[in-house]
Amino acid sequence: MKFNSALPVLFLLLASVFPSIVYADALIGVKRGDWVEYSVSFTGRPPPEHDVIWARMEVTGVEEQRVNATFVSQLANGTVLTVEEDLDFATGRLIDMFVIPSGLNSGDSFYAQGVGEIVIDSVDVRSAVGASRTVVHAETEDTQWFWDRTTGIVVEARTANVVYTLDTVAISTGLWGQQILGVESAIIYAIVVVFALAVITGAIVLCVRRKRRMSQP
Repeated sequence: MKFNSALPVLFLLLASVFPSIVYADALIGVKRGDWVEYSVSFTGRPPPEHDVIWARMEVTGVEEQRVNATFVSQLANGTVLTVEEDLDFATGRLIDMFVIPSGLNSGDSFYAQGVGEIVIDSVDVRSAVGASRTVVHAETEDTQWFWDRTTGIVVEARTANVVYTLDTVAISTGLWGQQILGVESAIIYAIVVVFALAVITGAIVLCVRRKRRMSQP
């Protein structure tokens, strides 16, 4: 993933002089309290403070077309950096596009400051944080992006150039649960609990009936 060296955090992009394009109907797929954590790896010589090994984003507020979020990143030397950001979907201030409008389809586009208009070129189903998710894909210069279509959260990205590579993969999130055989784990656990209760109830009924029979003359 490509990151701006002007600020000492994984997620900052420099605001540019690109014209402001308004997307008043952009759908926001996140809410306060939503979070996602990332594993980050790199090769070569990334710019200073781009040697990130772990990152986390948590949404702290949503109002109309604005999303407030806390970004935390850990560098290879152990340094932890934290920054509060105000994302503005109406003007394209998307802070490295870790969150984009939700519900996009192939051919749809959105605007990001410092990058320009981004066009979704495909929609597919991929495994993301233990679940099958519908994701949208786009490319910008030397970076490939995969976002969860429902939430707009980036689930995977890769930057590759002649100097370095940077891979970012979502590893944990509170946005959806892990799946077992394609079914949400919470549903599986609920079924197991109901089944166990049914077995216990049946055993109790059989014991009561047996005792009644044994007590009869």
